[in-house]
Amino acid sequence: MNDDNILKLKSFRSLYIAGLTSELGSFITDTAIMLFVFALSAHDKSTLGITRAVFLFCITIGSLTGGPLGVRFPKRNLLIMSEVLRIPLVISLFFIHHVPFVIIANGLIGFFTGIYNPSRQSLINEIVPENKIKAANSLFGSTMAVLHLIGPLVGASLYSFTKRVDEVLFLDIFTYIIGIYFLLQIKHFNVQNSKNNNKTFLQNLRFDFVEGFRYVKTRPDVFVILSSTVILGFGIGVLIPLLLPYTLEVLGKGETEYGIGISLFGLGGIIGGYLSHKLNNKFPAGKIFAATLILEGLNFFVWLYATVFWLNCIALIIWGIIVFVRIPSELNYFSTTVDKEFLSRIHSFFDLSFVVPNITAGMFVAWIIQYTSTFNVLLGASIIMMIFIILQFFTRGMKEILKAS
Repeated sequence: MNDDNILKLKSFRSLYIAGLTSELGSFITDTAIMLFVFALSAHDKSTLGITRAVFLFCITIGSLTGGPLGVRFPKRNLLIMSEVLRIPLVISLFFIHHVPFVIIANGLIGFFTGIYNPSRQSLINEIVPENKIKAANSLFGSTMAVLHLIGPLVGASLYSFTKRVDEVLFLDIFTYIIGIYFLLQIKHFNVQNSKNNNKTFLQNLRFDFVEGFRYVKTRPDVFVILSSTVILGFGIGVLIPLLLPYTLEVLGKGETEYGIGISLFGLGGIIGGYLSHKLNNKFPAGKIFAATLILEGLNFFVWLYATVFWLNCIALIIWGIIVFVRIPSELNYFSTTVDKEFLSRIHSFFDLSFVVPNITAGMFVAWIIQYTSTFNVLLGASIIMMIFIILQFFTRGMKEILKAS
């Protein structure tokens, strides 16, 4: 089933356009908000770490909340609610330019984004025939990679040109309005509620976590992938809030080049997504994971010391390729080796293994950046990341991964 055919389904086409516009607005605004907070705080780098940590924490809470809400309420209505409630938060940023308020408002926007994304993904299963779901997911995945390329560049360029956030906020609101319009075109699907499931959600969540943790303890190979994700999540969590000051201080460039850098990482992701399909058909998932793990650690050093802008851009493209080859290999390894009854729990652990250290790293940056330079913090993070990656190759779990391959 190709993309043209899947888009002939009216409800899915409406969901696709709504999701596309909403994500584009989010990517544009997220980049501009980081620049805005940095300017408001008189270039206080610690605020970037706090902004990132609060946003990720809120988007994680939103994602966890979106699941049970999707059981109780129609998912289309949840999506519309998420769009509507983000609008007043964005409008408030036109008038209130205090750093704490901007950070909190951005976090609340992230909370409703967190509700939106899993609800949209679940709605696909309700409006798309079972034999076309894979094509629908593939189309959304490839589109998100393209938006990751376009959004940051537009956001950084707009802010750099105007030195204001207003134009970006207008654009963001416009994407929400378009999204609401197309969501209203989707046929309304009611959910089948289960009072018992609603009543015991927290108990089931705790049971799933405990059972999943027990399973991971019996699988050293799965533990290695999850712990490696924690290591990489911390490293990336240090990098993201410091990418702007690194661009300004070390590379000697401006806001536009910051957006270009993020966009080039997205370009690498598009290339990596294409290569991933080819490589996973040719090589075992475990070997791809091991190779990309060590390459990602090495590329951190290459990127850090590539202080000529065009060389730095090449390193960011390579980094995007590595990441988007690594992640599918990890998911493929889980799919082929993890017992089916534990698969959803392992996927949840996988997500949390990246997001939680990302949040921790943001708070770490807010503290440590007061005592040393941007370059030194990034160098320390890259060294720590590389040490832990090397140690992983001496574990029983990594040996099992390579042996299974």
